[in-house]
Amino acid sequence: MITTNFDYESCIRASERVSWKLDEVFPANLALDFSRRFLPNAITGIESLDFLGDKERLTLNHISGNAYLYLFYFVEEYIVASVVQHANAEMFGDPMALRALLRFAEEEVKHQQLFLRFKDAFARDFGFPCGVVPNPQAVAEIILSKAPMAVALTTLHLELVTQQHYVEGYREGDGALDPFFASLLKNHWLEESQHAKIDALELQKLAAVATPEQIETAVGDYLAILEAFAGLLGAQASLDVTTLEEAVGKKYTEEQRQAITASQTRAYRNTFIILGIQNPMFLKYLEQFSSTGPGRVTSQIGALS
Repeated sequence: MITTNFDYESCIRASERVSWKLDEVFPANLALDFSRRFLPNAITGIESLDFLGDKERLTLNHISGNAYLYLFYFVEEYIVASVVQHANAEMFGDPMALRALLRFAEEEVKHQQLFLRFKDAFARDFGFPCGVVPNPQAVAEIILSKAPMAVALTTLHLELVTQQHYVEGYREGDGALDPFFASLLKNHWLEESQHAKIDALELQKLAAVATPEQIETAVGDYLAILEAFAGLLGAQASLDVTTLEEAVGKKYTEEQRQAITASQTRAYRNTFIILGIQNPMFLKYLEQFSSTGPGRVTSQIGALS
């Protein structure tokens, strides 16, 4: 049984305290600064690519930053639909839960608008088309076809890693990172921290009525979702190499292309998948309703890396 020290009402109050407006965080027509890195070394693998020059590394960092935000937009497509489903289930139930879930959904749509605004600005200012993985709606449908507890676990996983990214990468930054990009991630995390609590409360409800067989199925479905996501991240890494070649005006050898792709794939999978699997809070919640869950999940780290 999942236990928490918060409820829907406290999540609403916290959400109201940290709430922000899109135009204040990202003013319309703001020009991006490409003189600094967007992403910290802690969540990229670029430094290991010693055959890249400084300009190439900076350009790949910018490409990775654009993809990083787009991937959050991508996964939030299913999260919005999932949260609306949970809200519908509370339509004539707990008004506090309904209000918290509706606020959750509205904030996720706002986050998507934030990331699309960045994507448009990047396309305008970067100077070269930047490939990103297609069909977030189709992927959302696949995820939503899985067990509801698996979907909720995946959402909790993703909400929790936003805090890790900011705390481990940006709050302890070296001063060389773009402060505007860091501010986007901070504001995203401030609202996602409340979403993670709501995810836990929703999991609490689902776990309370689930059979042991349903719980085992949910853990398996969660791992299947991560496996599919790992494939998407690999596809994004391949697109990054093509974009880099166009942006710097050179063709890399096949060996170099493979090295860049492998480095980008590892970085994305660590950032979006492994950090979530290893998150202490995630494992704490999982252990509370599945004694075998943490072991099943952590045993797959190697396969998902």
